[in-house]
Amino acid sequence: MKKECTAKINFIGIGKILLCALIVFYLAVPHSYSQIEWDAEKFMPLSEVKPGMKGKGYTVFSGTTVEEFECEVVSVEHNFIPGWHVVWMKGLSDNFKRTGVAGGMSGSPIYIDGRLMGALSLGYFNQREHANGFGVTPFELMLKVAQRGMKPNLSYEGAQLFNLDASAAMHQYGLDTGQSLLRDGQVAQVPRAFDEMWRDSVTDMPSQMRSARLSIPVTLPTLNSEVIRFIKPMFDKLNFTPVQASGGGGPVKESPVEEGQMIGTEFVRGDVAFFGYGTITYIDGNELLAYGHSASAEGNVNIPLSGGYVHFILPSRSRSSKIASPTQPIGTLVQDRDPAIAGIIGKHPSYIPVNVNVQTADSKRHQKSYEVIRHRSLSPIYTGMAAWMLMDTLEFYLGDYTLNMEATITLKEHPDLKNRELVYKNIYSSRGSPGFGVMQTLMSPMFQLGINPYTKVQVENVTLDLKIGDKRRTARIQSLRMDKLRYRPGDTVAVEITLQPYLEAPVTQTGTITIPKDAPEGLVTLLAGNANFHESWQRSRAPLNFRHKNINQLIKLLQRGERNSDIIMELFVPEPGLTVQGEEFESLPPSVMSVMNTAKQTGDSGYTSATTLQMDKVATDYVIFGSGIIRLVVDRNAE
Repeated sequence: MKKECTAKINFIGIGKILLCALIVFYLAVPHSYSQIEWDAEKFMPLSEVKPGMKGKGYTVFSGTTVEEFECEVVSVEHNFIPGWHVVWMKGLSDNFKRTGVAGGMSGSPIYIDGRLMGALSLGYFNQREHANGFGVTPFELMLKVAQRGMKPNLSYEGAQLFNLDASAAMHQYGLDTGQSLLRDGQVAQVPRAFDEMWRDSVTDMPSQMRSARLSIPVTLPTLNSEVIRFIKPMFDKLNFTPVQASGGGGPVKESPVEEGQMIGTEFVRGDVAFFGYGTITYIDGNELLAYGHSASAEGNVNIPLSGGYVHFILPSRSRSSKIASPTQPIGTLVQDRDPAIAGIIGKHPSYIPVNVNVQTADSKRHQKSYEVIRHRSLSPIYTGMAAWMLMDTLEFYLGDYTLNMEATITLKEHPDLKNRELVYKNIYSSRGSPGFGVMQTLMSPMFQLGINPYTKVQVENVTLDLKIGDKRRTARIQSLRMDKLRYRPGDTVAVEITLQPYLEAPVTQTGTITIPKDAPEGLVTLLAGNANFHESWQRSRAPLNFRHKNINQLIKLLQRGERNSDIIMELFVPEPGLTVQGEEFESLPPSVMSVMNTAKQTGDSGYTSATTLQMDKVATDYVIFGSGIIRLVVDRNAE
């Protein structure tokens, strides 16, 4: 008994020793917390800042040369926003007065009496005197961001920055301008791509009421109006300002990593490049602080950082902006919070490779590639937008076109995945930019995979094979015609479909569909429509068919969809059916449906508004718009 008690005591003692060792090891893990510590000799606290004090700021006006500018404290404002105090200053030097406060200056260090006081971060619109007033975030607030931890968040996927209705995600960008006979000739309104609240709350504000926080300039290779119209709500939400610049075309490929130099994120890099940037405030060893405000305010993150080269500062009476290009990757952004961003100099996270093969209307072939940041909200948008801009550059964005596309999204290996490839083959045709069809194809599945609630799924790469023609080949369904109104079960119905092509004479095609032998007698509706209309009708008819329960069901739904050049014909009757766990049951007796759709549970089963008897397709040489219906009678005694 004594030996047993002694053994227990020894075991408890060993356990305590191991626990203490683990705690010591955890506290000793390198770079868990910032090595940047407050030093009264290096840094000036806010309590010492007084109006009238003279200071010096450092930023790049051109190239990679950090220039000094003189400034003066105007006032100190406490709780500009709760917990965020601001030192208001004005620029005194000629170099600063020529441009005023500018987008991209965020993070420019401000020194008073040789001590770092803070980072330039604010500047109002439409200032007089060349916009030489600006706000400074105190360095003691920025330091608290680094103290939140300086390790990359390896589980980071990116925040869900906007609301996307999952039930409408796969078809919300489709534009069906053809008349729908099923809807009494009314054309359905095209759903908006983003929350309308953004436009109401941000973009409609008069300029003098917008945020004083300096926006982050983001270079785009083209600023055509369609691209800007699409991206504007998201950029407004993130306080990004689009500027046209060569995101990868600066004359310098490597820039110094030092205070006052450019720093930012290459959201897209390669043959297409998007670069958002600001300025480095302070460096200690391999750790840095920058911006004086957040980038996207996502907390503990894992985002690539690059240096930058300033071509020039574009002066503006509203608010100026640096025009810059990225240089070399320099490290990883690990903290993104309101007073500052914090990063580690060294390695950076991986990107999503995108390979694009384009045959333009002159039959020339172009091989292009770019990489996109890994982020559940930004990756889908930037992958699609980059392809759109690339096609605009290679071809056009205002003419008639026809686009044949094959897109492959390959997923990284995962034990839960049965299928790692999502392949989309389709044709688009209209007037405007051929890139829009590619963007809508890529965005929806990447969004849905990124926000899925089942498991973390990463995109390994994306491949696009595109063929562009400079002629519009669209046609609208004008009318449907059958030889008779009464058919027997098992009969084949021939439907004469009249199409109205764009700027051409009407053409007629014949489609056939067979009535099932077990079809019920009575009135049957035949619907003929384009791919987008067919998808909308199916979602309305049997919504629970589109409710996924696991990652593989989601991927299967994301692979749905018909070619835009097909006319989809469907026979249905207005009799309710039942969907149970994604499987549709037809022609069930009411008593059976009542039992299967028990009131004791919800979500796994539900009624359908109609029962599909048969579906078939008619291939055409056009991108089809519109739909039409015609009714027939199933009669076993019909001639």
